[in-house]
Amino acid sequence: MPRALAKAIDQVARQTVGKDWNIYANLLEHWQEIVGPDYARVTTPVKITFPHQPNEARRGDGTLCIRLPKGLAMEFSFKTDLIRQRINTYFGYSAVGRIVFEPVYGTTPETRSAQAEADPASLAQLRSTTETLENENLRTALESFGEALLKSKSPKA
Repeated sequence: MPRALAKAIDQVARQTVGKDWNIYANLLEHWQEIVGPDYARVTTPVKITFPHQPNEARRGDGTLCIRLPKGLAMEFSFKTDLIRQRINTYFGYSAVGRIVFEPVYGTTPETRSAQAEADPASLAQLRSTTETLENENLRTALESFGEALLKSKSPKA
């Protein structure tokens, strides 16, 4: 990743999540491994907060907030000890002491994206625009990004 882009991402992450963004980023990146693929599809760690610990080298006993469908909150509450244990095992210390939920109404992101289809004409235009790029990785990334944008803007079935 270019240094200028990495610096910008670091700044935005620190402003959004706070100084504990590294812990949060690791948690997001490995969420599927921690909770399993079924729960990872419908749950998301929203934020992690820690009590004031000025003399500690690393932050511990944080409170993790997890967003999940309202109907799943009770089922998930029975698994909080196991999830907290998996998170702490992943980090190698007691990073999370408590888990709270942010139940939401609505469909899961996978359900919405599965219904969305991009306009074939727009996809063809996107591919014709990117075909002149020599870097294969860049072309593939831009096409994937463009397709995702087109799907998000297309009317739902």
